[in-house]
Amino acid sequence: MTVVEPVANVSQSRVERYISTLDDPQRKAESEALLALFARVTDLPAMIWGTHKVGYGRYAYTMDGGRSSEFMIAGFEPAKKHVIVYLSPDFEEFTAPLEILGKHEKGKSCIFIKALKDVNLAALEEMVRLGMASTEKNYKTSES
Repeated sequence: MTVVEPVANVSQSRVERYISTLDDPQRKAESEALLALFARVTDLPAMIWGTHKVGYGRYAYTMDGGRSSEFMIAGFEPAKKHVIVYLSPDFEEFTAPLEILGKHEKGKSCIFIKALKDVNLAALEEMVRLGMASTEKNYKTSES
């Protein structure tokens, strides 16, 4: 019987490969910092959502028109103008960490951060933690 050995003992995950291809050194460094932050908070594996989003877990929801869909419980996207951090749909209720977060803009269920150095990372970590708990409480969730 022939045993085939892997070419490399440790291969990069799809997420790590994606982060390594980012052209902007700032976005690459911020993405690496966010990978560490989300790993601490979520205890879930990172996955690529679409082509540019790094997400953790998934939840099912129904839109106003009755159409059902799924989205990541938490995650981020290293876009050109901002880092987008995806939180729970009710993240604006997390007033304490929002007040000390620093420079950001609010989206529907996300925040836009021009530079990670401009925000309080402990507050961001708390927002991710609160968002995960809220989403897990209010929606049907799964890890993959």
